[in-house]
Amino acid sequence: MQLEVNKHDIFTDSVWSFMMPDHEHWKKQLEDIVTVEKNKDIHKFSIENKEDKPVQAHRTPWDSHCRYFAAFETQNIIKNIIIQSIRNDGWEVPTRMNAMNCWVNWYEKNQYANVHIHNCLLSAVYFVKVENSPSEFFFHRDDRFRLRKENEDSNIKMVTPKEGSVLFFTGCQSHSVSANTSDETRITMAVNFNGEYSSEFKPIDNPSPFEKL
Repeated sequence: MQLEVNKHDIFTDSVWSFMMPDHEHWKKQLEDIVTVEKNKDIHKFSIENKEDKPVQAHRTPWDSHCRYFAAFETQNIIKNIIIQSIRNDGWEVPTRMNAMNCWVNWYEKNQYANVHIHNCLLSAVYFVKVENSPSEFFFHRDDRFRLRKENEDSNIKMVTPKEGSVLFFTGCQSHSVSANTSDETRITMAVNFNGEYSSEFKPIDNPSPFEKL
């Protein structure tokens, strides 16, 4: 007698993407922030964050949306698009969703980002200036407590975003960036969003996927 064993996929991870409206305008605005930082030896002013961090590149402070109008406006556009997108996708939209962190990264030659997460509801990455940079963006699946198939390589997914694109994903999704091996400066902007759900939102009322097994 042959025993039948069935496999049921219960969760999947999603990553969303869109092209930033009026990208050339915002690219110029964010490039200006980097230019100021790169010339700090001349004007003796800098707010670059130099603390130890997974991103082994240059970065503005965590609260750059409170310091730079361009960063504030950019993250606000991204937030509104995300809210509309998740609403259209049938997800519950948080009653309050605001940027908790926002900063600009610029990668010079051989700079990179180690595997890390952002510990928030949603993270967004805006690829401001990446056209001439050979760096790749990777998503990593946590394989510490899961079965693996022989010769499996699907625990890492490589993404090659176009300049002007925005990716957003859950804040617990591990990701990394390979080294920028070119002489061109690679610029990205990252935003972490937190959100609250109303007291009427009751996810436990949703049917269990096991009810039909």
